[in-house]
Amino acid sequence: MPIGSMQQEKVLIQRLNQGDMQTLREVYDLTKHDLMTLATALVSDRNTAEDVVHEVFARLVSLRGTIRIRGNLRGYLLCAVANTARNALRGRSRAVAVPDEDRPEPADSGQGPDQVVAQDEEQRRLTQALDQLPLEQREVVLLRHYADMRFRAIARAQGVSVSTAQGRYHYAIQKLRTLLDGVL
Repeated sequence: MPIGSMQQEKVLIQRLNQGDMQTLREVYDLTKHDLMTLATALVSDRNTAEDVVHEVFARLVSLRGTIRIRGNLRGYLLCAVANTARNALRGRSRAVAVPDEDRPEPADSGQGPDQVVAQDEEQRRLTQALDQLPLEQREVVLLRHYADMRFRAIARAQGVSVSTAQGRYHYAIQKLRTLLDGVL
């Protein structure tokens, strides 16, 4: 979800730099769904994902007065979540699949029960396939498709060249196709 125009974002960043806690709450409310979705997809555990997102916002508080964002605020926060999730995963081995109780509840879309079950099954299969990718590849796929980031920004976030980020994406898509066997 876009936060607003570039001018609105500059005002939000300025207010964050001044330590305005109400602005921090606004930014959290505007981005928490996207950030939690990305964090959960990366760490495969809702509790750890919450810790990751909260750590990002705690860091925002500690950085007040020094926040420098070159792109947009949402992209900055998504990169921060990806980096923090990567650090969290370094400290523990991860589970292969998201437990059912950690999977978000499907939104009421007006679909029939058969459609909801089929969609839930597709989501489960995709989650399991993503979980089988190496972290760097999974991160590139999620940042590219979910966060709509360009390869240059992904490469910068991962500390690699653009061609390496593109290669990770290419291999990840190949593996996902193999794992999903063209069913989705």
